[in-house]
Amino acid sequence: MKKLIAASLSIAILCVTLSIFGQMQITEFAYKKSVDKKIKVAGTLKIVDENGWFVINDENHKPINIAKVEIVKGFIRIYYTFNASTIHTFIATPDETLAANGVFLGARVTKNYASIAVSKLENGIVRLVDASSIRSDTVNIWFQGLFSVDEQIGENA
Repeated sequence: MKKLIAASLSIAILCVTLSIFGQMQITEFAYKKSVDKKIKVAGTLKIVDENGWFVINDENHKPINIAKVEIVKGFIRIYYTFNASTIHTFIATPDETLAANGVFLGARVTKNYASIAVSKLENGIVRLVDASSIRSDTVNIWFQGLFSVDEQIGENA
Protein backbone atom coordinates (compact mmCIF):
# COMPACT_ATOMS: atom_id res chain seq x y z
CA MET A 1 0.00 0.00 0.00
CA LYS A 2 2.87 2.41 0.84
CA LYS A 3 4.44 1.67 -2.57
CA LEU A 4 1.15 2.46 -4.31
CA ILE A 5 0.78 5.75 -2.40
CA ALA A 6 4.42 6.66 -3.12
CA ALA A 7 3.99 5.81 -6.81
CA SER A 8 0.75 7.83 -7.00
CA LEU A 9 2.41 10.75 -5.23
CA SER A 10 5.40 10.59 -7.61
CA ILE A 11 3.10 10.54 -10.62
CA ALA A 12 1.09 13.47 -9.22
CA ILE A 13 4.28 15.50 -8.62
CA LEU A 14 5.50 14.68 -12.13
CA CYS A 15 2.14 15.74 -13.64
CA VAL A 16 2.12 19.02 -11.70
CA THR A 17 5.73 19.73 -12.70
CA LEU A 18 5.03 19.01 -16.37
CA SER A 19 1.87 21.08 -16.22
CA ILE A 20 3.67 24.08 -14.71
CA PHE A 21 6.59 23.76 -17.15
CA GLY A 22 4.22 23.38 -20.09
CA GLN A 23 2.18 26.37 -18.94
CA MET A 24 5.36 28.46 -18.63
CA GLN A 25 6.33 27.56 -22.20
CA ILE A 26 2.86 28.35 -23.52
CA THR A 27 2.76 31.63 -21.62
CA GLU A 28 6.25 32.58 -22.81
CA PHE A 29 5.35 31.71 -26.42
CA ALA A 30 2.07 33.64 -26.25
CA TYR A 31 3.82 36.64 -24.68
CA LYS A 32 6.54 36.74 -27.33
CA LYS A 33 3.98 36.42 -30.08
CA SER A 34 1.75 39.17 -28.68
CA VAL A 35 4.53 41.75 -28.17
CA ASP A 36 4.02 44.43 -30.82
CA LYS A 37 6.38 47.40 -31.15
CA LYS A 38 4.52 50.65 -31.78
CA ILE A 39 6.19 53.73 -33.25
CA LYS A 40 4.94 57.26 -33.67
CA VAL A 41 5.35 59.84 -36.41
CA ALA A 42 4.68 63.45 -35.43
CA GLY A 43 5.60 66.97 -36.36
CA THR A 44 4.67 70.46 -37.44
CA LEU A 45 4.82 71.57 -41.08
CA LYS A 46 5.41 75.13 -42.26
CA ILE A 47 5.71 76.84 -45.66
CA VAL A 48 7.18 80.32 -46.05
CA ASP A 49 8.36 80.51 -49.66
CA GLU A 50 8.69 78.69 -52.97
CA ASN A 51 11.02 76.13 -51.33
CA GLY A 52 7.94 74.30 -50.09
CA TRP A 53 6.72 72.69 -46.90
CA PHE A 54 9.24 71.62 -44.28
CA VAL A 55 9.18 70.07 -40.81
CA ILE A 56 9.92 72.58 -38.06
CA ASN A 57 12.85 71.44 -35.93
CA ASP A 58 13.78 74.11 -33.38
CA GLU A 59 13.86 74.65 -29.61
CA ASN A 60 10.03 74.43 -29.44
CA HIS A 61 9.24 71.84 -32.13
CA LYS A 62 10.87 68.39 -32.35
CA PRO A 63 9.75 66.06 -35.15
CA ILE A 64 9.53 62.35 -34.49
CA ASN A 65 10.63 59.76 -37.11
CA ILE A 66 10.43 62.00 -40.19
CA ALA A 67 12.90 61.22 -42.98
CA LYS A 68 11.86 63.96 -45.43
CA VAL A 69 8.96 66.05 -46.74
CA GLU A 70 8.24 66.94 -50.37
CA ILE A 71 5.39 68.00 -52.64
CA VAL A 72 4.16 65.23 -54.94
CA LYS A 73 1.35 66.09 -57.39
CA GLY A 74 0.09 68.87 -55.11
CA PHE A 75 0.09 66.73 -51.95
CA ILE A 76 2.46 67.13 -48.99
CA ARG A 77 4.26 63.80 -48.74
CA ILE A 78 5.84 62.88 -45.38
CA TYR A 79 8.28 59.95 -45.47
CA TYR A 80 8.88 57.98 -42.26
CA THR A 81 12.24 56.68 -41.00
CA PHE A 82 10.83 53.12 -40.86
CA ASN A 83 8.76 50.59 -42.78
CA ALA A 84 5.47 49.97 -40.95
CA SER A 85 3.82 46.57 -40.80
CA THR A 86 0.48 48.02 -39.66
CA ILE A 87 -1.10 51.47 -39.85
CA HIS A 88 -3.09 52.27 -36.70
CA THR A 89 -3.92 55.95 -37.16
CA PHE A 90 -2.77 59.15 -38.84
CA ILE A 91 -4.23 62.58 -38.18
CA ALA A 92 -3.39 65.90 -39.83
CA THR A 93 -4.96 69.16 -38.74
CA PRO A 94 -4.69 72.79 -39.83
CA ASP A 95 -3.75 75.42 -37.27
CA GLU A 96 -6.28 78.08 -36.27
CA THR A 97 -5.26 80.45 -39.09
CA LEU A 98 -5.71 77.85 -41.83
CA ALA A 99 -8.98 76.65 -40.27
CA ALA A 100 -10.35 80.22 -40.07
CA ASN A 101 -9.61 80.56 -43.79
CA GLY A 102 -11.66 77.46 -44.67
CA VAL A 103 -8.77 75.00 -45.09
CA PHE A 104 -9.44 71.28 -44.58
CA LEU A 105 -6.91 68.43 -44.56
CA GLY A 106 -7.12 64.77 -45.44
CA ALA A 107 -4.45 62.08 -45.61
CA ARG A 108 -3.67 59.10 -47.79
CA VAL A 109 -1.51 56.87 -45.57
CA THR A 110 0.78 54.03 -46.60
CA LYS A 111 3.31 51.95 -44.67
CA ASN A 112 6.21 54.19 -45.87
CA TYR A 113 4.70 57.68 -46.17
CA ALA A 114 1.59 59.79 -45.75
CA SER A 115 0.30 62.26 -48.34
CA ILE A 116 -1.66 65.19 -46.95
CA ALA A 117 -4.30 66.71 -49.22
CA VAL A 118 -5.22 70.37 -48.72
CA SER A 119 -8.76 71.53 -49.56
CA LYS A 120 -10.35 74.94 -49.21
CA LEU A 121 -13.91 76.10 -48.86
CA GLU A 122 -14.65 78.75 -51.51
CA ASN A 123 -18.14 80.04 -52.31
CA GLY A 124 -19.71 77.09 -50.49
CA ILE A 125 -17.70 74.48 -52.41
CA VAL A 126 -14.75 72.51 -51.05
CA ARG A 127 -11.99 72.30 -53.66
CA LEU A 128 -8.66 70.47 -53.65
CA VAL A 129 -5.75 72.94 -53.55
CA ASP A 130 -2.14 72.38 -54.64
CA ALA A 131 -0.30 72.45 -51.29
CA SER A 132 2.65 74.26 -52.87
CA SER A 133 0.42 77.25 -53.70
CA ILE A 134 -0.02 78.19 -50.02
CA ARG A 135 2.40 80.91 -48.83
CA SER A 136 2.42 82.22 -45.28
CA ASP A 137 4.91 82.35 -42.45
CA THR A 138 2.07 82.28 -39.92
CA VAL A 139 0.42 78.93 -40.71
CA ASN A 140 1.24 75.39 -39.60
CA ILE A 141 -0.04 71.89 -40.18
CA TRP A 142 0.15 69.52 -37.23
CA PHE A 143 0.26 65.75 -37.73
CA GLN A 144 0.68 62.52 -35.82
CA GLY A 145 0.49 58.83 -36.70
CA LEU A 146 0.83 55.53 -34.87
CA PHE A 147 2.18 52.39 -36.53
CA SER A 148 3.49 48.92 -35.78
CA VAL A 149 7.04 48.38 -37.02
CA ASP A 150 8.95 45.70 -38.91
CA GLU A 151 12.28 47.45 -39.09
CA GLN A 152 13.94 50.78 -38.36
CA ILE A 153 15.85 52.68 -41.03
CA GLY A 154 17.45 56.10 -40.94
CA GLU A 155 19.07 58.24 -38.26
CA ASN A 156 16.02 59.65 -36.42
CA ALA A 157 14.60 56.25 -35.49
